[in-house]
Amino acid sequence: INDAPTSCYYYQLQDGLTSGWSESYISVAIMMAVILLLIVLLGRIWCSWMCPFGLVQEGLDKLRELLRIPRVRLNFKTRVVLRRIKYAIIFLTVLISIPIGISALGLAGCQSTLALPFCQVCPAKGFFTVTQQIFGLEPWSTGLPWIAILSLGLFLGTALFIPMAFCRICPMGGLMALFARTSVPMLRKDPDKCTRCRICTRVCPLDHDRVYDDMESDDVGGEDCTLCGKCVEYCPEEGCLSLNYGPFTVVSSKRPRIRKGPGNLISKGDRKT
Repeated sequence: INDAPTSCYYYQLQDGLTSGWSESYISVAIMMAVILLLIVLLGRIWCSWMCPFGLVQEGLDKLRELLRIPRVRLNFKTRVVLRRIKYAIIFLTVLISIPIGISALGLAGCQSTLALPFCQVCPAKGFFTVTQQIFGLEPWSTGLPWIAILSLGLFLGTALFIPMAFCRICPMGGLMALFARTSVPMLRKDPDKCTRCRICTRVCPLDHDRVYDDMESDDVGGEDCTLCGKCVEYCPEEGCLSLNYGPFTVVSSKRPRIRKGPGNLISKGDRKT
């Protein structure tokens, strides 16, 4: 596993915790300090714009559209349950990993079976391992826990119905979500310009409905928002939604222009109904 061409910081976190205080805890603390700084500076931009497994899920969502498979939308209670699962994974990872790294507890023998607890069930491990084997980056002799294979199959099946299915329980996203309200990037809304059209909720891949519901706050991001910008892209009201980096507006919603006759553009709001 240490020779794998790809890994994530959550893997490094687990590996450091199970290696013990004398070897890695200080380096883990330094790594997490850097990660937390990046989370504050970048927020959950990583999830939508840089995560390779997010790209895989977007591709599966495009496949779902091509196959004309209806999208399953999750209600609020289900999203709350999945959010709690995400944080439970973080808690259990730390709960399992730290005792293994404390030599006085005599659990070093569990290193081979319980080390990297989340990696044993993470569908990304199975997906990228198989992909790397296909491209010759890893030998076919590289083994996968049966539960990782099972979770990969469950993920692939779920992703064809629920967009960004894994993102809803990803512990890396959970760590970022804990600091979402303090990060510099944010999703802003001008409530005075909102016409309650619900387009933002229909286009959000994670069914984040605070953008629609909240008519008081300036920042309408939050735990489930990955700052993908789709709500900003599709919002039909000029300047209603915007992605901001601190006080600076990166992109804002524009009133769509609809062509009516050769060379003649009229705004959607000017059409007569």
